[in-house]
Amino acid sequence: MMRIRRFQPSDLTRVTDIEAHSFMEGAPGLYVAVYRMQGEGFFVAEVDGEVAGYVVAALAEDGEGRIFSVAVDPRHRRRGIARVLLNRAFEFYRGHRILSVCLEVRQGNLHAQALYRDFGFSVVGLIPGYYSDGEDALVMRRRLDPGPPEGLSARKIAAS
Repeated sequence: MMRIRRFQPSDLTRVTDIEAHSFMEGAPGLYVAVYRMQGEGFFVAEVDGEVAGYVVAALAEDGEGRIFSVAVDPRHRRRGIARVLLNRAFEFYRGHRILSVCLEVRQGNLHAQALYRDFGFSVVGLIPGYYSDGEDALVMRRRLDPGPPEGLSARKIAAS
């Protein structure tokens, strides 16, 4: 059974483990700072009581939403958890009347790009050398309608 809830400081070790396995960019201090500044939009997915993934839905000063990070533990991938987390982020943005959301994704991460395209994101730019290993980032953006979220719901995931 999966549930989505707000991040708690006790989740930090699991979140940084997931980050390290997903991106090899994580630093615990970064997520503590994110929690302090953007805790309202920091959500985790629990599967059978274990944190299996997370999303940080940040509010930018320009009034745009920014998916700071979304990741799922490798053992829990391909189960729709990232979709449920993104839907929760979009609900958060709608609650704040945010109508545009952006994110950065590794140019070589074709699986993530496909997921984001499924959610209506399109490439709007490139940031050369964005990641610590020198890989470029694609900037993706989408308009966010005020209607219901897309993709799979938590109930559909739990039922399958």
